[in-house]
Amino acid sequence: MDQNGAESNNSQTNSTAGEVNRGEKQEPKFTQDQVNELIQKRVNELNKKSDEKTKQAVADAISEYERKAKLTEEERATEAQKAKLAEIGERERSITMRERRSDCLTELSKKNIPTEFADYLVNQDKDKMAESIDQFSKLWEEKLTEGVQAKIKASGATPTDKSSTVPHSGNPGVAVI
Repeated sequence: MDQNGAESNNSQTNSTAGEVNRGEKQEPKFTQDQVNELIQKRVNELNKKSDEKTKQAVADAISEYERKAKLTEEERATEAQKAKLAEIGERERSITMRERRSDCLTELSKKNIPTEFADYLVNQDKDKMAESIDQFSKLWEEKLTEGVQAKIKASGATPTDKSSTVPHSGNPGVAVI
């Protein structure tokens, strides 16, 4: 019986090991030296890439320096002026976008629309922005009214008096709370 018991234990052990092998992948085991080697290999690859980028940046800077060294005084002044104009243009675009965003926030506030939508509606072109705000405002009012109507239908309550005691925002379908 001991032999039978031992055999059944062996068969259970074998079937358990077989289930583990079939059901799950066994993760490979690494020694500390193998892990260190893999990490060092990756570090070396990253260092090589970094060195290449640094060398390229240095080569580009030297090339640009040599190019500028060959320029005449007049050409240097022209390049400096172009760079200054580009910087001024970028500043103007930045200021314009801040002004447009401010205008957009003001318009959304006037129409009782959450100002979180400003980033989606702001546009460098003032006319296009105004058109977008108007279209969004109409859609907002429509969806808000639909939502209110759905809530009323879902609750089963119907307004009995057309003159409500709830303050009105001036926009149809929008109550100020």
